[in-house]
Amino acid sequence: MATFITLAALWIAFVLMYRSEPRRLANAAVLLPAALMTLGAVTELLSTFVPGAGFVLGLLMISLPLMLLIFAFVLIYNGVLMWRREGRRVANLLSMICGLLVLVLPVLAVLLVRTQHWLGLATAFILFMGSVFTAMVFVMVLLYAWVYARFPVRGTPNAIVVLGARTIRGQVTPLLRGRLDKGIELFTSQAASGVWMVPTGGQGGDEVEPEGTTMGRYLRENGIAEDRILVEDRARDTNENLVFSHELIAGQGNGTRMWIVTNDYHSLRAALASRRLGLDAASFGGRTARYYRPSAFLREFIAIARDQWMTFAVLAIPFAVILGLGLIFSLNG
Repeated sequence: MATFITLAALWIAFVLMYRSEPRRLANAAVLLPAALMTLGAVTELLSTFVPGAGFVLGLLMISLPLMLLIFAFVLIYNGVLMWRREGRRVANLLSMICGLLVLVLPVLAVLLVRTQHWLGLATAFILFMGSVFTAMVFVMVLLYAWVYARFPVRGTPNAIVVLGARTIRGQVTPLLRGRLDKGIELFTSQAASGVWMVPTGGQGGDEVEPEGTTMGRYLRENGIAEDRILVEDRARDTNENLVFSHELIAGQGNGTRMWIVTNDYHSLRAALASRRLGLDAASFGGRTARYYRPSAFLREFIAIARDQWMTFAVLAIPFAVILGLGLIFSLNG
């Protein structure tokens, strides 16, 4: 009974927190234990009432190392795919690097333990703690990103802001087209309210014109009226996209609530950034090619960890205490 009371309390707390402010990473810290406890409760019920369920679940637990191995090779394959399709840049190798780490770190930890030297044991312990914590936080952010994308808290916007991405010879790429098409979809649903369309992005060193200019042309070619488009053409990163777009919208004098449109993997970070900047906004994600998502989300996770390092530091304290006590009791037992 106590388990179900705790479970209900967690879900109620999450729903209330989410409805109050979805652009908060603290929500994810409540969602993950609620989801894990729910999974545990469902597993227990299945084992009790479904014949053979316990055997199947046990088989799944035994196969976890194999699943981890498959996961590592999928990441490595994705890295090779990114290298071939997106170019020879270090950022495109991120999924490959993570896959190799999944394979190498357990072997390294075993070798360090076998030394029986205090330094090797301490290093193995730190590697273990760091790896488990990183994996836990990654799952937490991934789960929350999925929930945020599926259950937006919308409100009514004054402007739809489409974040820029690299253009090629004055043409939008498939990645950027996904953002623009999502923006057009949202604009169409709100056109009667007099909403503005704001394509935002400055000019990179290898671009023939500002991204905002290219995006504005794409919007006009796809049915958005010229007098509803406000082009922002100075921004160099996500923060500037949001700040400069907010300035443009504020100049129209009709309110500044924004719907931010980016790619699905970037939606959560854009939402967190808008809250950090004190803006009234919600974030939406356009479609991204499947092969691009693993590497892209790994980059987003690193960026979120950089931006939200204080939240992660707070989470690390109870994690270290609980895991450390668990290891001590298991060794003494």
